[in-house]
Amino acid sequence: MTEVALNAAHSTVSVNETEPLTLAMDVEQARQDLLLLLLAEDQASTLLLEQCLFHINKGSDISDIVSDRSVEPIIVQAADFVQLSLGQTVQYLLENPSARSSLLRLRFLSGFLIEVSGLFIAMNKQRHCFNAYRLKLGQAAQALQRLRQQMIAGNVRLVAFVANKHKTTALSFDDLVQEGVVGLIKAVDRFDPYRGYRFSTYAVPWIKQAVSRLIVKQEKIVRLPVALAERACAVFEAMRNAYLQTERWPSVEQLKVLCDLSEDEIKTIRSYYQATHSLDAAGDTEEDEGLTLMARMKQQQFALPLDELIDRNLGQYLDHVVATLPEKEAAILNMRFGLKNYTEMTLQAIADQLQVSRERVRQIQNDALKKLKNQFGCDLVLFLEPHDRY
Repeated sequence: MTEVALNAAHSTVSVNETEPLTLAMDVEQARQDLLLLLLAEDQASTLLLEQCLFHINKGSDISDIVSDRSVEPIIVQAADFVQLSLGQTVQYLLENPSARSSLLRLRFLSGFLIEVSGLFIAMNKQRHCFNAYRLKLGQAAQALQRLRQQMIAGNVRLVAFVANKHKTTALSFDDLVQEGVVGLIKAVDRFDPYRGYRFSTYAVPWIKQAVSRLIVKQEKIVRLPVALAERACAVFEAMRNAYLQTERWPSVEQLKVLCDLSEDEIKTIRSYYQATHSLDAAGDTEEDEGLTLMARMKQQQFALPLDELIDRNLGQYLDHVVATLPEKEAAILNMRFGLKNYTEMTLQAIADQLQVSRERVRQIQNDALKKLKNQFGCDLVLFLEPHDRY
């Protein structure tokens, strides 16, 4: 039933593609209107450039400001026809307001334009000369935000479709959907409806990237850089293919040729994906007796000082309380439990040595233990571990 529902949802994406395309055109038109409105006012365009330069100097990804990094963002033609970098260009435009028409060549993201608009309105609330302009700017920003949210909400089913194909035991379906929506937002802000592509075709890779990066980040206790972790799939695919062909695992030199990675990168990937174990995990076998891995890793060659002191005091106290019993009962307990330099003996061995029946030895032992419990039980409780039963 789940597969049928997902296939039906996916078919709906294809049938109703004209509606998202129309909405995408409306979003693009609203984005252009807001950009033109910001550039129409010198102080607003200055703020736009200042925020752009702030993000660049902070080390933010340029793709969070401008949608297409492959195209030269701005070409400023000065007298000497010098082509500048984006940061240098922004600085040049700040110093030369007459050249700001070049900003139209940049396709600023909708989210960035909305952020700048809100900042300008907040900074000029008390300036009455901007009342009419602030009203127009606020209306344009709200229109773009409304259309943008409408397009995001209308394509959430794409996120569910992709997240269902990337199910993992380490992450819940809700976590995958939440991260997939982040990729969907990036796709909505960067989609150009006039290039002739369907939005679903453009958005799915962005959603897959966001979901897969979340899985890479969360699936291991020690995090590997995302760029390197994404290339790990190629390494393991090459290892699997080589093993199927030769029945031997490939060497590092062979992997270097197959994956086009350095030796250090391959070693890092291989060591990173070794099995990890929690020190707090309890053992599954009967031999482990439910102990955690940390408890089983404790060295047993030398006793801990506190444990050794407790054992010594317990031994001395047991010698004292056993000595209060009749001679025969004391001898049986000493032999049965290895007290006073005796080695632990079975009931039958004690019976053979005392020339009595095994059942008689058991009765004497139980009577002696009952006497000790009634007389010294409260004192002996202090020597018990918290999980021992009395």
